[in-house]
Amino acid sequence: MDKFASLVDDVVAVDKMKNETAFDPFQIFEVQNRPCAILKIKVTEGRNITKGSWTKDLIDTPDPYIVLDIPTTPSGRKRTQHLDNTINPVWNETFTFYMDMMKKNILEITLMDANYTTDETIAVEKYDLGYLSLGESEHTFQFNTISEVDVEFHLSVDNSPALRYSLALSNEEKEFRRNRKEQVFKSMRQMLGDDGPKVLDEVPTIGILGSGGGFRAMTGFCGAFTALVDSGILDLATYVAGLSGSAWYISQMYSHPDWPNKTPGDLRDELKNNIDSSLFWILKPQSLYRYISNIMEKRRMGHPVSFTDFFGHLVGETLLKGRLGSKLTDQQEKLVDGLCPMPLYCCVHVKKEISAMAFAEWVEFSPYEIGMAKYGTFLKTELFGSKFFMGQLVKQHDEQPLHFLMGIWGSAFTILFKRLVTGVSKDPMQLVMEEKAKSDQALLEEAIAAATPTDTTDGKGESDSESESESDTEVQNGDSEKPAKEYKKKGFWQNMLQGIVSSNNIFGTREGRAGLVHNFMRGLLLNVAYPISPFTDNLGIDTTPPPESPKETFQSIFDGFSTSHKKMYMVDGGLTYNSPYPLLLRPQRGVELYLSFEFSGRPSDSTPPFKDLKLAEKWAQLNKVPFPPIDISVFDREGMKECYVFRDPEDPHCPVVMHFVIVNVEFRKFKKPGVTRETKEEFDFANFDIFDDPKNPYSTYNFTYTHQMFDRISKLIEFNTLLNVDLIKRTIIEVIQRKRQWGGATLPIKVETIHQLRHLSQNKKKLDDFVDFLKEWSAGRH
Repeated sequence: MDKFASLVDDVVAVDKMKNETAFDPFQIFEVQNRPCAILKIKVTEGRNITKGSWTKDLIDTPDPYIVLDIPTTPSGRKRTQHLDNTINPVWNETFTFYMDMMKKNILEITLMDANYTTDETIAVEKYDLGYLSLGESEHTFQFNTISEVDVEFHLSVDNSPALRYSLALSNEEKEFRRNRKEQVFKSMRQMLGDDGPKVLDEVPTIGILGSGGGFRAMTGFCGAFTALVDSGILDLATYVAGLSGSAWYISQMYSHPDWPNKTPGDLRDELKNNIDSSLFWILKPQSLYRYISNIMEKRRMGHPVSFTDFFGHLVGETLLKGRLGSKLTDQQEKLVDGLCPMPLYCCVHVKKEISAMAFAEWVEFSPYEIGMAKYGTFLKTELFGSKFFMGQLVKQHDEQPLHFLMGIWGSAFTILFKRLVTGVSKDPMQLVMEEKAKSDQALLEEAIAAATPTDTTDGKGESDSESESESDTEVQNGDSEKPAKEYKKKGFWQNMLQGIVSSNNIFGTREGRAGLVHNFMRGLLLNVAYPISPFTDNLGIDTTPPPESPKETFQSIFDGFSTSHKKMYMVDGGLTYNSPYPLLLRPQRGVELYLSFEFSGRPSDSTPPFKDLKLAEKWAQLNKVPFPPIDISVFDREGMKECYVFRDPEDPHCPVVMHFVIVNVEFRKFKKPGVTRETKEEFDFANFDIFDDPKNPYSTYNFTYTHQMFDRISKLIEFNTLLNVDLIKRTIIEVIQRKRQWGGATLPIKVETIHQLRHLSQNKKKLDDFVDFLKEWSAGRH
């Protein structure tokens, strides 16, 4: 054993030196955006401030202050403090504005007089900021031909955005991948022996995926994780990705202080006890007060809020007991030295006016970054929800709590929450599709997260259009907002609370049903969407959609969206299709084997389980990334079984998909693989249907699982996974042998065809390094 360990360490050390100098080919693509102009305005002092007539001044000496308003900028309305009874005020207050210099920016400067009742406007002047040059300048504004106010300008351009523009993975993820690869190499050598990889380059990247499906998916993924850990398969994976219910399981596991020191099997009872009573048991007056207070405070701080905030509290209170303060960045500690697979979560960004099946932009969440690969734009996870403009951090908020993100990831339940509360037991996706069949408009009303409040403003009175001035005035020295705004806030939350209690108000309107966050891409130049697979973007891959796909499916996914909007509408990824493949199909991650666990609802236990897998295939085709052909005739040949394997027989570099489905076949006869059931109690336990039970206990809408229900689903998926462990191992060996025979991944592109690529960097050194990289790669294959 010592000799084996020494051999493994030597291989790792040699390959580590090679990897440290490896060139990332995706660095040659450049994501371009205009820099942001930063304007600092210092209001220094005023002279001879008058209300316009000596009689007014005699009655009441002015209490002057200045309001600065640049409607084309975020948080564009700011004001000084007011100074009592002075005609020669000295303010010396500085304010910062973030501007797009390609737009016409007009400063409106208003001289005001503070009063106990209504403040009085003395005079207004306008100034075209296009006349400013970089650097410092001064200007004196004259009001009513007498009053003067001195202002200093400092204009600069910041070329160091707080966002990351790139098609490459983040440095943190690259570092994780290097560390994880070493861990996986050692684990594969121990498990597979001589059939395992001999060098790091032969280590395949394995991704584990869990679909949506509410508590059914969460409970099933618990069983899958238990089997994957106990069998050692999880030690071979680089990524684990979840959508909706599966994302809930992963996030509650990775936020648990005892993971990975304790196994999912050790922690199973804790999760089981957390969901054995209704999700709504926590809707007690004291709980409601706490939730509403927290959400109102969030709104007061300038965040847009919606019912997803409330739903996130419900999910967090149920699944994160004792750790509601958990943040997604806390999960970074689980990834130190690559000891665990990296968790990835997702939702989709949608437009209010277009079906999510037609237009949906996938948003990925990791402990390091959140972003949209479609636009090559990412931000640090802790900054999600902060306010940005043209890549600059305008206002930083505290990191969003994990339970809020869990509410977004499973927001299909908020969109259809009225049906959930009133006891309709159909699957959410079936309900959405029924609405679509009735009317496209009905789908828009029900399936798209049209969370714009009825007065089209968010919590600070902002509209969703950039062309209108924001009214979140920056106030100094404790000056408060007008009472009218407090009245509006109170009315909003009275309506929401009434809706929560009566289930007939807020649930029945468009208000508050999607996850809302500040648009971190606001002001960016997004006139182009970057291809998921930039090296194959021009290679003419057939993208004809499968004939059985609805005509409108994915038809608008390459359209852009206006970055003038202040808010983003985030909804459950299951509203487009119910598996997080887009996270792992990015060629930057290079996943070569997918262990995909499908928990989506089906009309019957006997229904072929390939609907969402076919959608993943179509999405891959449209985005020109390799994906094996999904031949659903396998169902006719082999019938219903626990796992199906899909390969591309013509492309040795195409990834392999192992499709695990939620089905009760062999589990009825065996309590463990190879161990038959014997007693009536054992047979009774395993004798259940998932979708054919007339009581529909495992409905996606069911948020109460008895201990027996939990044990049945989790033990079923655990059994189904263990039943196929040998098949998983054989498939891994097959992928290793292909990498050994064919030299790993395909050559990205030939040197002579580099000129055909789009979005190439203008950095000559990067291109020269890339050419050297291609030549070295080609030479190593011959």
